[in-house]
Amino acid sequence: MSIERFGLDPESKLGLSEDDVITIQSKDFGLEAMTKVGRLLQALEAWPCGNTNNKGNESQWFVEKGIPCEILRTAGGGWQKGRFRIRLEFVPDNPEAFLKDSPVENKTQSPLDDLRSNLDA
Repeated sequence: MSIERFGLDPESKLGLSEDDVITIQSKDFGLEAMTKVGRLLQALEAWPCGNTNNKGNESQWFVEKGIPCEILRTAGGGWQKGRFRIRLEFVPDNPEAFLKDSPVENKTQSPLDDLRSNLDA
């Protein structure tokens, strides 16, 4: 499994590597309290398949607030407190066509648009 598949870039300042360590307070996704990011990614991949080891608060990973954790990066810097959250992202096959067809771009002009442009001039 590739860490890039999950949108993590170890070269970025905020990116994580599979060898970085995470600590969480609960046994979410069947993980130990301290585990490597690579193991977390494996657990996330297996979770939708009905993994029966799930005994924690997995739903909290999907809300805006996320779940409190600490990360120890192999690049150094000591333990860093933060939160993990899982987000759903849509990636269009053809971004140009998707943006061109979006309602924002195809917004019909209001009859008042001409009046507004005249008032601004």
